Amino acid sequence: MDERLTVRQVVQVAIEAEARGAEVYRDLATRFAAGEEGREVFTTLARDEEGHEAHFRALQSKLPAGEQGALGSEQGQYLTALAAAERLLAGSGLIAQPERIGSTRDALERAYALERATLLYYHGMRDTLGRSEVLDAIIEAEKGHLVQVMRYLVTGAKIRELSDPW
Repeated sequence: MDERLTVRQVVQVAIEAEARGAEVYRDLATRFAAGEEGREVFTTLARDEEGHEAHFRALQSKLPAGEQGALGSEQGQYLTALAAAERLLAGSGLIAQPERIGSTRDALERAYALERATLLYYHGMRDTLGRSEVLDAIIEAEKGHLVQVMRYLVTGAKIRELSDPW
């Protein structure tokens, strides 16, 4: 059986990752609502993820229906492995056992790991599918998330909403 991955499926994984990230960040904003700082940080990250999801949906709507654009076996295996790693990391990080997240800092450390895994997947998409203005913009925005989360963890600097270039 030939289980070749299509471009549409690759973009669908990205849509699901962004939707899951937005949901997790909204939940964290509610959970840490007592501290304005935590609520603001996670609300900002959720809005950014929602914007990324919308842009991936727009990109997907421009793709041909059906199985056109199937990736070669090696390409598909590479992206499947990256997607699996991202999902596994999400399962042991922000999503699994949220009751074990004890602080905004703990949540942000887990968010950093999830954002890093997601960024790796998007780089894999670009390596496999080729350059795309939308994908390049989302990669830059994800890099921005990493920098902002790390800056917050290291210096306590506020996280600001990203100015995505789309």
